[in-house]
Formats: sequence, C-alpha cells, structure tokens
Amino acid sequence: MVQNAVVKKQVRQGVVEVSLLRQMECGLHCDGACAGCGQKPTEEILALAEDPIGARPGEFVEVSPSGGGNISTSVIVFLLPCVGLVLGYLFGQAVLGLGEAMALLPALAGVVLGFVPAFLLNRAILARRAPEFQILRRLR
Repeated sequence: MVQNAVVKKQVRQGVVEVSLLRQMECGLHCDGACAGCGQKPTEEILALAEDPIGARPGEFVEVSPSGGGNISTSVIVFLLPCVGLVLGYLFGQAVLGLGEAMALLPALAGVVLGFVPAFLLNRAILARRAPEFQILRRLR
C-alpha cells in the first residue's frame, strides 16, 4: 500500500526516518495553509525508509512497504500457536490420558510455546532496525 510521508531526518547513508501521514479526506494537500485543520492527525507514526532518491528533511515523499518476509512472519505469529494448541491438547489426551478439561492445560502450554518463536522474531526485527519502507518519489 503506497502512503504519503514527510522525511524527518537522515539516520544513516541511504536510510531516513519518515513520519507517515494518515489518509484524510482532504489528502492533507493544504500546503500548510490550514494550521488549525481538525483533520490533521495529532500523533506521529515514525518509521525507517530506504532512500534511493536522496530525499531531504521536510520533503513530502511517497513510500511503499518493503517486501519480503511477510508470509513467514505470518506463519510464525499466527500458525505456530494454533499448532501448539492442537498438539498440546492431543498430547494431553492421547499420551497423558487426561480428560477433556484437564487436556486444556497441555494445550495452554502448547500455545505459550507457539508464541516463543514470535517473541524471538520480534526481538530480532527490533534489534536489526531495518527499513520498513522504501521511498518511491518526491511529491512536492
């Protein structure tokens, strides 16, 4: 999904910090003339973006999310806890011989174990601090 953003600062060579603009009815194409605009978002959403065009702070740019890794991340975050739930429940009933209610305890443990890879992936992504977006072009 292509979004509009304002370049805030250069983080390192080829990477800038951008403030993502929420999509509004007016498109925020007011050139700053409507300082009292009630549509303007009050909080900033900051993200890192690859900068192949050499954008400068204060410029309006069009950004697109960096591709790759979305499917594997979704599998880790959503599918593994579900698999852990089912395997934990089956393990509780078939191997441990627990009843339906008591088999929920190993199922709960399976869900928790399913979230461990998601937690570790989140820590790795935050530590890497890779750009989440790529600048496509200048808008103004």
